[in-house]
Amino acid sequence: MIIGVLHLKPLPGSPRYTSFEEVEAHSLRNARRLEEGGVDAILVENYGDLPYLEKVGAETVACMTALLKDMRNEVSVPVGVNVLRNDSISASAIARAVKAEFIRVNQTIFPSASPEGFLSPQSAVLARYMRQIDLKVKIFADVMVKHAVHLAGIEDYLENIERAFADFIVVTGTSTGKPPGIEDVKIVKERSHLPVFVGSGVNPENIEKFMEYADGFIVGTYFKDGEEVSVDKVRKLCILISESELNPSFFEL
Repeated sequence: MIIGVLHLKPLPGSPRYTSFEEVEAHSLRNARRLEEGGVDAILVENYGDLPYLEKVGAETVACMTALLKDMRNEVSVPVGVNVLRNDSISASAIARAVKAEFIRVNQTIFPSASPEGFLSPQSAVLARYMRQIDLKVKIFADVMVKHAVHLAGIEDYLENIERAFADFIVVTGTSTGKPPGIEDVKIVKERSHLPVFVGSGVNPENIEKFMEYADGFIVGTYFKDGEEVSVDKVRKLCILISESELNPSFFEL
């Protein structure tokens, strides 16, 4: 399974914002390109909103909801939400409004130090909020997420991640575009009962070495030429996956 990441352009309220019409056109155009290239699902992130807030404003929630609502009318693949940086409540609210199939949470358990501040674990508040709003989605939970200094080791994460009600584990490198170490992916696969996704740095040159241990891949950086998704790049990677035995049926809720 390949989940293509749609990196939104800067949204209203963020420092580099220019035009919401431009954001809308970009998001719909690139969602269509991801589906055309063959991804199994699309993960939408407010990637352009640097520097990120730990808790986003109402304008971000409203704009992402509007964009995803329009996107649902343009593509037929499952859609998910990740609100940077680590705002699981906002992601859940958006998912509820647009009937998304999944969310991604960067710091589900244990705290970490990040460029945005001290990231707090989200599992307890997230589980209660999902119950409160009657939200049923799959949770993609990072372990040792990129762009953070962790106060717990990978063994600590694996021993506790299933207590956080996670459905999938995401393993990343240290920063955007960098792959994780193959040994880390192997350890996660061997020590967890949950499906494992590689969440950064995947490309046609290295994907085969991860296939032995990964159940799927979350791909953003490789798919882009500048700010635009390349259908050819998406198709190239998806063909490699289609020739493997990786199963896209995890989204059956």
